[in-house]
Parts: sequence; C-alpha cells; structure tokens
Amino acid sequence: MESAIHNSMQVASKLLEKQAIISNNLANISTTGFKEKFNYLVRNETKNTKNLNNFSNTQEKEYYNFSAGTLNYTDRKLDLFIKENGWLAVKDANGQEAYTKNGHLMLNNQGKLTVQNHEVLGDYHSIYPSDNNLKISSHGIIKKIEKQANKFIESKIGSLKLVRLPNENLLQKENGLFYLKNLNKNSILHDDSIKIQSGMLETSNVNPTKNMIDMISNARQFEMEMKMISICDQNEEYANRLLDINN
Repeated sequence: MESAIHNSMQVASKLLEKQAIISNNLANISTTGFKEKFNYLVRNETKNTKNLNNFSNTQEKEYYNFSAGTLNYTDRKLDLFIKENGWLAVKDANGQEAYTKNGHLMLNNQGKLTVQNHEVLGDYHSIYPSDNNLKISSHGIIKKIEKQANKFIESKIGSLKLVRLPNENLLQKENGLFYLKNLNKNSILHDDSIKIQSGMLETSNVNPTKNMIDMISNARQFEMEMKMISICDQNEEYANRLLDINN
C-alpha cells in the first residue's frame, strides 16, 4: 500500500515538472528565437530490475527542439536571422558568455548593442555603434553609415561574435539564454562560416497544438495519480477498521 502511494507521488511530481515546462513553452510562443523544451525519463535497466513502476532507477533528461521557427520579415536593419545552427554571443547579467537565437538588436542608453538588455559581444571587443544608422553584413560585420559631401561613407566599427555550438551540450537557464554545460566559456571562438540575414527575425518554434494536447494529457494523468493515492488511503483506512473489529 505504502509502495503504491509512494510511486503515485513520484509520478505526480514528475507530471508537475513536465507541466511547468509545457506552460513555459506556451508562454513563449511570441518570443523571438525561442526553442521549445521537453523532458523525458530514461530507465536504467539492470538484471535486478523487477518493478517497472519503481522510479528510483530512472533518470530525467532534457531535450530542446532546435529546429528553426518561421521567418518574420521586418525590414529593420538591426533585426537579424542567424542561419542554420549558428548562435549570437551575448553577455549575461553576471558577465558570463551566453548564446541566443534572438536577433532583435537594440541600442541601450550607453550606446551598446543589446538583445533583451544583454550586451551583444563582438568577435574581439565590445561594440559601441552610438546610433541606429548601421549596416550589418551577412558575416556579422557592422558598419556605420555617414553622409559626407553628398555621398555615403561606410566605416567598420566591429563584428558580431557568431558561434557554432554542439546542441547536445547546451543548457537553457531562467533568463532564456543558452549556456555550454561542460566546456570552458572561452573555448568557443567566432566562426566565420556562420551567416546572418538582416531585416528578418526567427519566430518561436513552439507547436501550440502539440503543447496544449500534452498539457491536457498531463492534467488527466495527474488526476489519475491523485485518485490512486486517495483509493490507497481509503483502503488503508478500511483495513485498519477491520483490524480494530477483529481485535
């Protein structure tokens, strides 16, 4: 009896964690460059494994869907689509290097390029464009455009740090940015082969229909586990009454 209650509680706990992930996916449907997340259980099979409902021999794994979202054409020079498996490097609030697919660049009050208030990193140094009159090439080279004597002059002010990352070694934190799990943050260098396209943004790749179905399914499973706990509790109470009568 106690074993059944314990297993149902473990299942219910996992379902709540899964429901939180699905809720976060749905909440970020409109977030530029967002990648949906899943989790699943991997059973460590051994010769001594007898009870299939025992969760003590399972391990929880995270999975991110890194497929591209649809493209939204904005015709804004500071909106970037980072192609294929390329990533844009930024600096988080703690000064640590992190990575994002969100290419909606903005200029903050200090004249720095930012993404969601995180400083965008250059391949060699910080970037201070100071104004929005910029041009970004397909290789991430940033040029300032100035009009002089009835002609436009382009001058390079920096380059974006674009990297290629191993998907299996990425972890997303609460700030929405991705980090490398095991590698040193300074070990990833700028990759000249990464291409970008200005004037467009990659939308979230969340599938709302699938996530809604998963949410409903999880809710029903959770209710079943709660009923199982309630039934086990009632059976235990009836058993105790019978023991009292017999005594």
